[in-house]
Amino acid sequence: MTTEQLKVGEAIIDLLSREYGVDVVFGIPGVHNIELYRGLHRSGVKAISPRHEQGAGFMADGWSIVTGKPGICVIISGPGLTNALTPIAQAYHDSRPMLVIASTTPTDALGKSYGPLHDLPDQAAVARSVCAFSETVTDPSKLPELIERAWNIFTSARPRPVHIAIPMDVLAQTCAPFTRVTAPAARPIAHDNHIAQALDIINSSVTPLIIAGGGSIDASAQLVALAEIIDAPVLLTGNAKGVMSSSHPLCAGNCLVFGQVQKDIEAADVVIVVGTELSDTDLYNDGRALQFGGNVVRIDIDAEQINRRTTPTVGLVGDAALTMSSLSRGIVARTASSGAQRAAHWRDHARSKTSNTFVPWLQVIEQWLPDNAIVALDSTQLGYSAHWWLPAAHSRSWLAPYGFGTLGCALPMAIGATVAAPDRPVLVIAGDGGWLFTVAEMAAAHDLKSNITMVLWDNSGYEQIRTSFDDVNAPRMGVDVSSHNPSAIARGFGWNAVDVTTPEQLATALDSATKSAGSQFIRIDVR
Repeated sequence: MTTEQLKVGEAIIDLLSREYGVDVVFGIPGVHNIELYRGLHRSGVKAISPRHEQGAGFMADGWSIVTGKPGICVIISGPGLTNALTPIAQAYHDSRPMLVIASTTPTDALGKSYGPLHDLPDQAAVARSVCAFSETVTDPSKLPELIERAWNIFTSARPRPVHIAIPMDVLAQTCAPFTRVTAPAARPIAHDNHIAQALDIINSSVTPLIIAGGGSIDASAQLVALAEIIDAPVLLTGNAKGVMSSSHPLCAGNCLVFGQVQKDIEAADVVIVVGTELSDTDLYNDGRALQFGGNVVRIDIDAEQINRRTTPTVGLVGDAALTMSSLSRGIVARTASSGAQRAAHWRDHARSKTSNTFVPWLQVIEQWLPDNAIVALDSTQLGYSAHWWLPAAHSRSWLAPYGFGTLGCALPMAIGATVAAPDRPVLVIAGDGGWLFTVAEMAAAHDLKSNITMVLWDNSGYEQIRTSFDDVNAPRMGVDVSSHNPSAIARGFGWNAVDVTTPEQLATALDSATKSAGSQFIRIDVR
């Protein structure tokens, strides 16, 4: 009996499709990765083509957030990888799964600086600092083991990107279809004695509160149950937006950045920290770690994270959902007292601190925003306030750059979201400066017939950076840039476009967008 022979590139895609359920990838074909695309065609895997590899990475990231599955990028060697490094780094900082399969320099030229096309001295080393691991594979038999290792990181540990580079001559070799190398892995479970210690602390608390981060993204039910049984208000990081619905009385939302809220956290007798770094980008308080005055119970799947930024009273290394369920089973039920009031106080405080420049616009968007909408935010002033102002009813519905603070990611992330959930409305809020970083992906959205509504905050430049220059009395330079006529650009990419100058006009435009086919571009002119 003759065993079917495949090209190595085909065998990689066949394995991913057959054993791991991969049905869509993001990338740009080139002469260096044709064998991977041969495999995509053979396996029936959908290939989404952005206009830049940066777009491929952001699309894969957005797709991953919505689906909960690893985003897959298929790219070329050299500039393909370096173009994708920004979204790879964003996924790394925000702890999301991404598998990057890339061609690399032919085997006989690896690391020899002969100057072949797209050569990097060590492609795997370039990516290693923003990946769980990054390897160059010259022996095809090693690929199934590496792919399984990557999947175990994605599903059983703190998820982060993985980059696997294969020389183009290796991709073209023939081989038998790969067999999955099964290496069972399970998420860690917190020790019973640590659970008991945490329960002693929580059951004796008077003013408990919960800070939930991206590590709780698939633990909505468990978070709500724990919060309700101990009557604890819940503060969410950006990556946890929607894990507890904004309409829940105990949900304080995303207002960790406010000084008064941080003071109240520090005054609480017990703070339960679930799946968050408590990073500078969560707090925006000049790099100062929270000074907890009471006990801290910290839950994290990453053992190395437990003692970063704070030394907890009890550290629980384990899956967020399993750990919170274990805690809930041992909680002594109490009568609701101040939890909802504290949550409401923090929500109101955040709104009272929001600049009147943005409030009328956010009110219009909030009133219009469908319950099942996916929201993608760029780094822009209107977007910053949207983090705490706009509601989110569901987990995996909020896409934004947190750890890396990337400009230009919202549009391609939104495109990835529409690939994942084509029947859900997707809202993008971007600024005219950041939008230009990835404006070419408007063409990809048109090709895909995406259902996206983009609201562009147009102040002719980098207004937040202008303000930062002014704050330190530095002369402004390089911040007054223009896209000249954004709506004309959008129409050129096949989008419907309209300019508005008042919140009332925005309301009309959003209503019209809901009823119109195709992607909609609404430019708010605030120049």
